[in-house]
Amino acid sequence: MAKEKTTVRPEPSQAGPALPQDFETALSELESIASRMSDGDLGLDESIALYQRGVALARVCQQRLEAAEQQVQVLQGQLLEPLDGTPGQDGQ
Repeated sequence: MAKEKTTVRPEPSQAGPALPQDFETALSELESIASRMSDGDLGLDESIALYQRGVALARVCQQRLEAAEQQVQVLQGQLLEPLDGTPGQDGQ
């Protein structure tokens, strides 16, 4: 008789704290996780949990960077428009 594989899934209460929604906090926590993982002192379960948290934090950072890039593009577009409202003239 073959053993059945069991999949361990974290309970919602074990999911950890909510993800930060600002870039700086998410990046700081991600750097902390990377540092802890690079030490090599963690057990397998803790490493997996930290890796999953790190992936989620990286997604938050990526989303915030994409939003900031879109804002910069909008602002650049506004700055490049003529001030007097007539296209193609340098104010002469």
